[in-house]
Amino acid sequence: MDSHRLETLYNLKRNEIKYDLNVMKIFDEYLNKPHQSFSSIHIAGTNGKGSTASLVFNIIREKYRAGLYTSPHLRRFNERIFIHNREISDSEIESFLNKVENFIIDNMKVNRNPTFFEVTTELAFDAFKENKLDFGIIEVGLGGRLDATNVIVPKVSVITKIGFDHADRLGGTLQSIAFEKAGIIKNGKPTVTSEIKNEAIREIRSIARMRNSKLIEVRSSCKVDKINVSEDGLSFDLKTDKNEYEIKSKLIGDFQIDNICSAVKAIEESGIDLDPTHIQKGISKARWPGRFEIIRRDPRILIDCSHNPPAANSLSIAYSKMFNDNPVLLIGMLSDKDHYSYMRNIRKISNRVIFTRPAEPGRSLDPNILMAESGSLFKEAKIIEDPVEAYEYSKSLGEPLLVTGSMYLVGVVAEMENMNTSPY
Repeated sequence: MDSHRLETLYNLKRNEIKYDLNVMKIFDEYLNKPHQSFSSIHIAGTNGKGSTASLVFNIIREKYRAGLYTSPHLRRFNERIFIHNREISDSEIESFLNKVENFIIDNMKVNRNPTFFEVTTELAFDAFKENKLDFGIIEVGLGGRLDATNVIVPKVSVITKIGFDHADRLGGTLQSIAFEKAGIIKNGKPTVTSEIKNEAIREIRSIARMRNSKLIEVRSSCKVDKINVSEDGLSFDLKTDKNEYEIKSKLIGDFQIDNICSAVKAIEESGIDLDPTHIQKGISKARWPGRFEIIRRDPRILIDCSHNPPAANSLSIAYSKMFNDNPVLLIGMLSDKDHYSYMRNIRKISNRVIFTRPAEPGRSLDPNILMAESGSLFKEAKIIEDPVEAYEYSKSLGEPLLVTGSMYLVGVVAEMENMNTSPY
C-alpha cells in the first residue's frame, strides 16, 4: 500500500482521541450509515475484550459471513479489520481513503477532522457493507459511551472485566469506568457481562434496568466443570441455562474461561441461529495472538499483551498455575499506565527483569523510570533501551522468557518472529 496514504491516516492521530460522537455521527451520515447493512455484536471491557471478540467471530463464521474489528494491531494495520477469512487489503484501504478525503478536509474547516480511530472505524463498517457481510463483531476502542464504535445498535452487548486503565479519561473510580463501559448497553437489547466486582456490577445493573436490557451475568448463568489447562490449550464442560457444551480451545490461561463463557452467552442471547456444534467448533478454532501465547518452546518464550494491574494479576495467577520457574521478564510500558502497580503484580512471577522501550514513539516510557520505580521489587534488573536488542539479548540467555507490559513491545517480538497474527 502507498505508504504516503497510510501516513496521512496515522497523521490524524495528532488530534489524538476526541471524546465525543458529534463528528463520528456526521461522518457516518456522509457514508450512509454503513453499519446498518449488517447485524453486530459490541464488546467493551478493560481486559478480555479482544479474546472474546475473536471467539464470537469464529463461532459466527461457522455458518455466516462475518467481520471482526479490533485494535490496536500487533504487526500490520490491516489486522484490525478481518473480512470473513482474510485481512482487509491495501487496495480497499486506499479506495476508502480516496472516498473520504474531501470529507476529512471539509470537516476540518468547520469542525475538526475525524480522528485516526474514527476513520478506521468507518473503514471497517464500510468494508463490511461492501463485502455484504451478515455480521460485524465490533470491539470498543476506549471506554464505550463516547467511543467511535458506539453508533451501532447491536443484537447483544458484551462487557468483559473492568479495571483501572485510561482512568484519566474514564474517571478514577470503578463506578465511573463501569458507567462509561455500560454506555454500549442499548434499549431493549440484551447485555452479557463477566464483571463481578460490586462497585462495577451495581452500575452495569442499574444502566441495564434503565434501558430495559436483559442482563446476563456470566458467573451465575454458566456452570463450569472438568477444567483442564495445559500448554496446548484449555478444555472444560460448560452448562448454561440453555445448553451443554464440551469446550476445547487453543487459548491458554484460566482467565480465558470467563471470556469463552461470555462469548457463548452472547451467541445464545443474540437470537442468531447457531447450534452447540457451531459454537464448539468456532471456539476450537479461535486464536488471540499475543495473549498468553507460547511462541517458542525449549526454552519457552511466552508473550502477553497485559499492560494494566488487573491483567498483570491474571497473568501472574495463570503463569504460576501452569509453570514452576523463575523466567526472565522483558518489560516495556507506555507512559500513561499505572507502572508501579503493574510491576508489583508481575513480580509475583519472577524477580529477574530487563526493562526496555516499546516501539510507540509518542507514548513509550523511558525504561530508566521503570528501573527507578521498581526499587527493590526485583533482585536482578537491567536496562536495554532498544526493544530489538533487548529481545535478542533476553533470548540469548537460553532461559524461559516472558515478554509483557505493552502491545507495542509484543508487536516488536511478533514482527521479529514473523508470527501469525490471524484470529483463527
